[in-house]
Amino acid sequence: MKKIPLTARQRPTGLHQPGKKSAQVKRRSPKRQTLPRLVNQSIAEKVVTGKEAAALLRKSYDLLTREEHHQIADGIEEARRRMADEHLH
Repeated sequence: MKKIPLTARQRPTGLHQPGKKSAQVKRRSPKRQTLPRLVNQSIAEKVVTGKEAAALLRKSYDLLTREEHHQIADGIEEARRRMADEHLH
């Protein structure tokens, strides 16, 4: 497999500083610390299928009170009205 050099030029300060601190703690160069951080990030962001999302919603449904269900429904309706108004103007 061909190796591709990893560079991180012109990255925002918000991304640079945490990577630099993490590299210092682990006694690595910022460049050597970037790849493990990217791998950990990609593992943490698991893709959820529609079936899994539906199961999570069913479980969370039982955790809410009747009043909370009404508040959520009211919020959804309000958002729909606002979006419809924005599209009309």
